[in-house]
Amino acid sequence: MTDSNIHYPDLLRLDGKGFVVLGAGAGIGREVSRALTQNGAQVLCVDLKGEVAAETASLVGGLSMAADITQRAQLEQVFAKAKDSFGTRFSGVVDVVGITLPNFLPDYSDDDIDRQFDLVLKHAIMTIQIAGPMLAANGGGSITLIGSLAGFVSTRKALLYGLAKGAVHQLAAFAGHEFGPHGVRVNAVAPGRIQNSGTIFPDPDRWKAIEAAIPLGRVGTPADIAGPVLFLASDLARYVTGNTIAADGGISKVTALPSSLV
Repeated sequence: MTDSNIHYPDLLRLDGKGFVVLGAGAGIGREVSRALTQNGAQVLCVDLKGEVAAETASLVGGLSMAADITQRAQLEQVFAKAKDSFGTRFSGVVDVVGITLPNFLPDYSDDDIDRQFDLVLKHAIMTIQIAGPMLAANGGGSITLIGSLAGFVSTRKALLYGLAKGAVHQLAAFAGHEFGPHGVRVNAVAPGRIQNSGTIFPDPDRWKAIEAAIPLGRVGTPADIAGPVLFLASDLARYVTGNTIAADGGISKVTALPSSLV
């Protein structure tokens, strides 16, 4: 197909393609599942809690599965089910899983350190290890990781989380390089402050202060993340890999320092 023959809305369609959404039970994961299926995909919704995975699957007409994806054996079972369910139509993964364990650096135990990196980074590495070759064998596909604003800039009491998310951004770059020759694109989306995504928001006055600092004037919603994820999963992004897209209302581009200009 030459560029002059491209019908761009068709590139957004995912008809018949199978996707795995890790962390699909609520918030961003549920909205991502809706976005993918509205554009024709079939989705395997995975969550630690089987009942919430099933709720999302019922909402979008998909499949569901309970799994602790920090455990390699259970993650392998997820992708075995994807292979059984989708066969060669298995085309992509969206990994939304990532929980903050807030604390100051001196107060983290060794177990806390291990747990934080398991919840954010290690399972993402294992996901690409398992799913990447499967997608390559199917002729290509996409893997989209959910990063974080904390992976770009320091956030109070989120040092380990930010370190791990920064590594997720780099993981997308390195894996995009490694799997590019096999037709597998790997990217990340880095949300800022998002409602209904597990974030605990402060009192109304502090909420207003947060929104006032964001150039677009509001905190985000899960749909604000599902949109970039849908783009990256589609053929509209067929030449995009190894990148991290910030979906943060522009806040990561604003200095914390007051202006020196009058």
